[in-house]
Amino acid sequence: MLLIHVEHPSTRSTYVIRHVFERMLGIPFRMVEDRAAFLAEQGPRLIYGTAPVEGALHVPFSGVLNRPPAGDPTLGQLNGMPVLYPVSNGFDLFAATFFLLALVDEERCTARDMHDRIPADDLFVVRAGLADEPWLDRWALDLHRRLRERWPELASAHRRYTHTATVDMDNVLRYAGRPLLRAIGASLKDLCALRFGAVVERWLVRSGMRRDPYVQAIELVQQHAPVLGRPILFFLTKGDGMHDHAAVRWPRYFRQLLDGPLGVEGLRYGIHPSYRSSEDERAHFKQVFAFEMDMRVPRDASRQHFLRWRLPGTLRHVATMGFKEEHSLGFSERPGFRASTCTPFPWYDLEREEETKLMLWPFAVMDSALIEHMGMGPDEVVRTMNAISDAVRAVSGTFVSVWHDRYLSGHREFAPWPAVFEQVVQHAKA
Repeated sequence: MLLIHVEHPSTRSTYVIRHVFERMLGIPFRMVEDRAAFLAEQGPRLIYGTAPVEGALHVPFSGVLNRPPAGDPTLGQLNGMPVLYPVSNGFDLFAATFFLLALVDEERCTARDMHDRIPADDLFVVRAGLADEPWLDRWALDLHRRLRERWPELASAHRRYTHTATVDMDNVLRYAGRPLLRAIGASLKDLCALRFGAVVERWLVRSGMRRDPYVQAIELVQQHAPVLGRPILFFLTKGDGMHDHAAVRWPRYFRQLLDGPLGVEGLRYGIHPSYRSSEDERAHFKQVFAFEMDMRVPRDASRQHFLRWRLPGTLRHVATMGFKEEHSLGFSERPGFRASTCTPFPWYDLEREEETKLMLWPFAVMDSALIEHMGMGPDEVVRTMNAISDAVRAVSGTFVSVWHDRYLSGHREFAPWPAVFEQVVQHAKA
């Protein structure tokens, strides 16, 4: 049992210490509020304070946890690792952890792209290189190493590497279930472009003579489900904007597929709220209710369409609706660790100064970011994703990958990508 004394206790210090020792390291600990009682104890001890104490491991308190300075944190190097808030005898690990997990960087950044998202290059974690590795997990493991060097009897860190694959079902189906007028319009465009095969295929599917080609995406995930750490399919909900055109009500036969041959134990269904739901609370609630009626599943996991989310509004909506997990924390234009961690963590509402029950699951890489934004081909995508999974495996973390139904379908121009998925899955399996 590790005993911990915090010289300047606060809601923030409690949040960070609980996360580091309970969720990141999985070792038993007990907070000792009385300093005299702490000093009288024996065995593994840690103090978070301004000065060291004999017989205890010292984590320096710099003062910035409760009073963070404006602007970027100070950056340093220690034992080959980049660290935040360095001091003469180390660095303020818990203040650094809070800065990352409480998304202080996100709160402060005012830059926005055409979709009202923060561009990756404008975030401090990217500019400082903290998004390149799960440094927060490395810090926690280094702290545990130092504790075990002094007290070998202290419990080993309880961490387990896993790969959780998630799929954004932006289309769900390629042809089936689309409104008739839209199908006619698409067919006219195909005819004008001399894409006669696409016209025939569309109407064969709509007539029920051929199955929809995008069903292959679900079957591919189903096939590998045992090694995918409870994979999640995020279904796009019906929206009214130009970026929500693919969302439809599920055709009856597709609902039957999910209930029947495509329904596998361990395969989870999540919600992918529409483009404008991040700013429209009423629409957000309405879409969640409709999703529940269509899919008949509990409010479990959510990921915002286009990764559009605002602090604190969007996350409050998700938390208020009772979702357990939020999966939007990642990059749309590059790989990397947006909060410099590969361990799920509870969202801390900075404005209200409280830890919430909503768990944020950071993802490390997205297929469309590598393919569409970085212009990678299949071989380079495999190498990049494998390297990311290796970085997560090195700290026994949770590797969350993001895929899209159109790529996994292998339909027409997406033919190379199911093989890429399978190569990554085989390399990344626990």
